[in-house]
Amino acid sequence: MYLKINGDLNKYYLQTICMLYFPGATFAESEDETAEEMAEFWRRDFDDAVEVSCRFTSVGYTGFGKKTVKCDGFHGFAEGDHDPRTKASKIAAGLAALDAGYEMFGCRPAWGILTGIRPAKIASELISARDENGARVFSSEAARNVLTREYLVSPKKAALAVEIARSEQKVIRLAGDGREPYTCSVYVSIPFCPTRCSYCSFVSYSTKKLLSLVPEYLLRICEDARRLLTYLKERGFKVLTVYIGGGTPTTLSDEQLAVLLGTLADNIPIKRLHEFTLEAGRPDTITKKKLEVAKEFGVTRTSINPQTMNDKVLREIGRRHTVSDFMKAYDMARQVGIEQINTDLIAGLPGDGYKGFSRSLDKILRLAPENVTVHTFCVKKSSEILRLDTEIYNRSADETVKAVDYSQVTLKNAGYHPYYVYRQKNTVGNLENVGYSQRGYDGLYNVLMMEELHSIFAVGAGAVTKLVKCDENGKKYIERIYEPKYPYEYLAQNSEESMVEKLRRCDKFFDFQA
Repeated sequence: MYLKINGDLNKYYLQTICMLYFPGATFAESEDETAEEMAEFWRRDFDDAVEVSCRFTSVGYTGFGKKTVKCDGFHGFAEGDHDPRTKASKIAAGLAALDAGYEMFGCRPAWGILTGIRPAKIASELISARDENGARVFSSEAARNVLTREYLVSPKKAALAVEIARSEQKVIRLAGDGREPYTCSVYVSIPFCPTRCSYCSFVSYSTKKLLSLVPEYLLRICEDARRLLTYLKERGFKVLTVYIGGGTPTTLSDEQLAVLLGTLADNIPIKRLHEFTLEAGRPDTITKKKLEVAKEFGVTRTSINPQTMNDKVLREIGRRHTVSDFMKAYDMARQVGIEQINTDLIAGLPGDGYKGFSRSLDKILRLAPENVTVHTFCVKKSSEILRLDTEIYNRSADETVKAVDYSQVTLKNAGYHPYYVYRQKNTVGNLENVGYSQRGYDGLYNVLMMEELHSIFAVGAGAVTKLVKCDENGKKYIERIYEPKYPYEYLAQNSEESMVEKLRRCDKFFDFQA
């Protein structure tokens, strides 16, 4: 696709909004007269408003839209933009694009012009708003109306966003106000898997060569974790949650897992944590001994993910486990006494439809896990499945929409409530991923991380430390520190030097005196 921009408009946002109607699109750097698809935007400024026009063209079809937005005419922020004119230009571009897309395709995306990873963000801002007397500005109904009227979010999704924003309020209170004394979470990356699923983009992490690095990687990550946790203790941080993710952390042997968990237990008051999660997403990596080790060292939450309860679909997507393997792993976790179990399902998997997904969900609910996360199938650009199935972007989303709607109704009727939501690019139907929980079992780390409520200190290859603080006026500041992506790159850097530099940046961000 060729994207032509006339005026000062956010190129990245325009590309993202175009992909709502042209999933999987790649964008040419220069105009190509032979391009079958084209999007053009024009911006025009007035004293108190911004006008944006949009035209989509594809194989002889054209759609056009034009919107004028006052600089102070919308509630909430648009994708983090606080400048009124920038915000107005982005909203006008989104609305114009949706009109053009509707004229061309006869449909509008369920999330309207919200393209960001956190669709509940604006809902949270709305229901948290207070007037000069401290009274709420928006009721839940008023917040839903803003989302549907101003951002063109469907009523179902608006209701979902507001419900999740309401649920997040208690986690916001737990995290504090972003000022000293600081709370935080710790993330430990174990980026290894026994095999690679066909929809996964982490192509190299399961190769034999990389798996041979596990012993060296374990020593290094334990060393870095000790340094980090000592720093957090010295600086007075209160660690609320710990999350060991991947990859698949249970790729480690039970002895290796004991070394990692023992290192954390020696340096964190585990019993004071509000949540301690160990991902065990691949049932084929789980043994009773590993779960017993996890329980011994204080793990309170684990994730055992079937993705689907259909063996044929599992084979098609490259999972190396069966439904029976999942059931055995789940039963072992119950026998060992892990307090919370999460199970992931994916709606829209190749070879699966509404009936198959609904049967999978019904089977999962008979087990009554504390958490159920419903993902929408996402096409990763470097995944094997995209190479094998070049038409995957063109699949009808009707079955997936029905599956997601079924999950929301069925889980609610079973006593679960949605507690967090996030979105990814190139999901089937531009739909979302939602975490559901039984009352009292919300996955705290998921909310703290997704909504950027406090700092996440991370160690390991591919990990991202996200520093968060607020000033006396409540303005939030965020800085990210990236670790090398691949395990061999992570191991190649000097451990002491890299951690000293990382912690120096943390000191500078929080204005700590070295």
